[in-house]
Amino acid sequence: MRRIVTTIALLGLSLFVVLAPTPASAASSVEATSGALVARGVAVDLTLTVVCQAGMSGASNLTLRQRSGDRVAHGTGWAPLRCSGEPQVVTGRVFADAGGFAFNKGVALASGHFELCEQENCDFLDFNNTVRITR
Repeated sequence: MRRIVTTIALLGLSLFVVLAPTPASAASSVEATSGALVARGVAVDLTLTVVCQAGMSGASNLTLRQRSGDRVAHGTGWAPLRCSGEPQVVTGRVFADAGGFAFNKGVALASGHFELCEQENCDFLDFNNTVRITR
């Protein structure tokens, strides 16, 4: 009887270890925190706060949308990242679409997708939040 209970306990423990989230996915996060106008609104330097597992690296595609009256300024960009395991600030430049409208001071919607990888594992982080753009 003792052998059966021990076997069941070991099987349960091994199942728990296999199904537990990986450290990279459990501790990773990203948030856009602010933006600064560049070249009178031709671009915005978007500041992100990122936490990810040390040793991972990759990049993010960035999208920024801002409404001004009946117009919407839109732009895309990217930001590289090498993870340190600690919260870190990353800046990516978002360029206004050619033929579109320039960005202005005020509130905008920032979104993006980070793809961070190490030798065998990848972590995918999405963000979608408002930021305040300043000069």
